[in-house]
Amino acid sequence: MMQNNKRSTFKLSPVAVAIASAALASPALAVDFSGYARAGASTNLQSGGEQTCFGSGAAGHFVGRLADECDTYAEIGLGDELYNEDGKTFRFDSMVSYGADNQGNDFQSYSYNDAGGGYDGGNTSLRQLYISGNNVIESLPGSTLWAGKRYYQRHDVHHLDFYYLNNSGYGGGVENIQAGPGKLSLAFINHDNPDGDEFIQNNKFDVRYAFPVGQSTLTLVGIYGMADLTDQQEDAGFEDEDGYFFTAELSSGLLGGFNKFVLQYGADSMGFGAFEAGGGGRIANSNVDGYLEDSWRILDHGVINLGANWEMGYSALYQQGSPHDSSQDDAERTSVVIRPTYKWSPVLSTAVEIGYDDAQFLGEDDSSDLSKIAIAQQWSAGGNYWARPVIRAYAATFFGDRAEAAREGDGVDGDIQVGLQMEAWW
Repeated sequence: MMQNNKRSTFKLSPVAVAIASAALASPALAVDFSGYARAGASTNLQSGGEQTCFGSGAAGHFVGRLADECDTYAEIGLGDELYNEDGKTFRFDSMVSYGADNQGNDFQSYSYNDAGGGYDGGNTSLRQLYISGNNVIESLPGSTLWAGKRYYQRHDVHHLDFYYLNNSGYGGGVENIQAGPGKLSLAFINHDNPDGDEFIQNNKFDVRYAFPVGQSTLTLVGIYGMADLTDQQEDAGFEDEDGYFFTAELSSGLLGGFNKFVLQYGADSMGFGAFEAGGGGRIANSNVDGYLEDSWRILDHGVINLGANWEMGYSALYQQGSPHDSSQDDAERTSVVIRPTYKWSPVLSTAVEIGYDDAQFLGEDDSSDLSKIAIAQQWSAGGNYWARPVIRAYAATFFGDRAEAAREGDGVDGDIQVGLQMEAWW
């Protein structure tokens, strides 16, 4: 069909220009846009088909996440300051997410469908929806009052995609209360848990205190969880169990970066489940497969400058837990990961990630190990370790028991897997 090459022109009057300028400058359009996203494509050069991955965003990547992410995931956040008068402010923040386990087709719905395979979709989820008010409590200047649904002061190891402290959900509280040399934060969080066809409400009380120790910061966290059974649930004989969870984290500057040393212990309904990130909690957790009567973790991680153009992320983790069933062996895990990165220019770098993980899971008689070596050429918006967005071309190989058992026993041990990935946060 032929196109008319003549171009129509029009002029805006000064009044129209003034109205448009005012509209664009109005607070209604001054929305804070934030988020995270990753997606890519990969293949196995030896065995064919899609790459095999061994970690996930929910459970962590204990040999490192570089070249071990086969999913598509995005978080989109919108927020705005709604009030600012006399030093008192109110904000609204929200976030939705989308996740799909496969990366095999140009069409993916927002929910699972019957087509399956690469056409199968993922899940959308409401992750955050809350209001925060800063400096609004006269007796607690500088503190922040909040209520709603939010990620609550999460602590993670980025290169493992592992949140070792993640007491998120619906609730409210006051944070950053000046108390002596440090800041005190108090919160009530609700976390419903399934028990058969029922959901049991789990109320958790979260107390945190962060204070300086020399040039470092020590953060102490205590979380107490207890069930809130309905009368019908009590009459039906549902079990409930209170629990507690403690964390101590010492954060220090080191070699132009940081180091964090962490000790954690959880018991009863707050014992780590399947060694997942701490804080979720369970009620009647003796009825939930994979949950532990008590568990503890020691973790050291950080990112440091090695001089010139070198930076390195690293982590070392050991954790152990006792099951409710005394006939089962204790669960145990050891993980060590390093990711040195060399910067060729402000936008080009090469990252190498080497990881080892050995774990004995509940119900298994023997431990299983996994090792990984990955290399990635990276083009990023800046020259430091944290620069994003980034485009990566990578190659990786996995070794060990879990690599041999992959693909229903056919294995990918020693296979070369390659891919392209983008990752962004803003």
